Amino acid sequence: MAKAAALLEDDLAIRMALQRLCLEGARLGVAFREQKGSFPILTEDGTRLAFRMEHGMIAAWGLKAGDSLSVKLKDRGLEYECVVAHAGQDLLDGVEVCLASLPRSLRRVDANRLADFIPDSERQEHPATFTNARNAILDGRVQSFGEEGLEVVLRNSKQDIREFLRMGEESLLDVSLADDLRLRAPTTVAYFGENLVGLRFTRQADGQLLERYRAWLEDQQRLQAQQDQEAFGPKGFQEVLARSVRGAVLPVARLVVDRDPLLLLLTEREDFARRMGESLGRKFGLAALDYIKGPVLPQLASLNGGDGWGRIRMVLVHNQLRLASPLELCRQLVEKEGCTLPVLLLGTEEDEAKKRHHAAAAGAVDYLAVEPFRILATLRKLDDTLRLFEGA
Repeated sequence: MAKAAALLEDDLAIRMALQRLCLEGARLGVAFREQKGSFPILTEDGTRLAFRMEHGMIAAWGLKAGDSLSVKLKDRGLEYECVVAHAGQDLLDGVEVCLASLPRSLRRVDANRLADFIPDSERQEHPATFTNARNAILDGRVQSFGEEGLEVVLRNSKQDIREFLRMGEESLLDVSLADDLRLRAPTTVAYFGENLVGLRFTRQADGQLLERYRAWLEDQQRLQAQQDQEAFGPKGFQEVLARSVRGAVLPVARLVVDRDPLLLLLTEREDFARRMGESLGRKFGLAALDYIKGPVLPQLASLNGGDGWGRIRMVLVHNQLRLASPLELCRQLVEKEGCTLPVLLLGTEEDEAKKRHHAAAAGAVDYLAVEPFRILATLRKLDDTLRLFEGA
């Protein structure tokens, strides 16, 4: 079985990784000279990739065709870095994007980890127990599998794993991998990560059991590789997206705070929706939708029972959407879906006057700066807007 390579140079494997990132709405860490930023990757077509970056920022960075960009990305929990060439700018479904060449190789930043294989999140998880020097039995699950050991996290994510284990400490690991395979092996603590521990097999581990474990691991890697091949779009991510939209159920809105008046927030960022709910929840209700494509109304059935906008009194469109332009979405709401509710566009305070003008041109009532977030100003704006429309 091949250990996870420290340097990934296979063009197909690189493209499959990029397509997975596009589908997840993941971000790339991009650096050019002293400039750095984090940008959502939107597509790849076999020759280039595109990530969302305003054309004004491209100019501010001083990017020219052929300039080398340093890129960091995370695929299936593994961190990589690479170099790509700037290839210009474009509009993708109304979204301003920066174009770049595909990387020729991806170098593992964390190649020291015991992580040759990390299962997809939808796969069945593997509960594990492990001990410490005080013979306490800890309840956890396996996050990553490696030839020489595993990475394990505590079941209770609020606990700090460093409170129970120390570097070099011995631990007896017990994890069920299949109906006929249970891995019980002595290990030592090799390192700590983000509330995880790397447990390396010791020489006292049963050699035959480790052989069976490694054969199981090879089968899991092979199965995942087959599934990756089936999901891959040779023509690019747009092919994958079209296939997934046809076969998948679109996201539905969920209540963050259940009270009236109810606001609808369209955003890709779960942390932003949660923060808005915590900040506004004493005065407003909040529903959040991770919008992807298509009409918004059908995705609100869980809130409105299929009857119009239901309890919703205002729509907030965040500037971070996975596969859509906030301005184009605003136009769609007002012009195509006949939304009579006030629509506010949310974003950063940079070039606020210009963004307010663009928001009004797209049919929004106004533009509201929420980065940085000022709770009193936000509450006042929402109050004033609702009062204006309720009195109309």
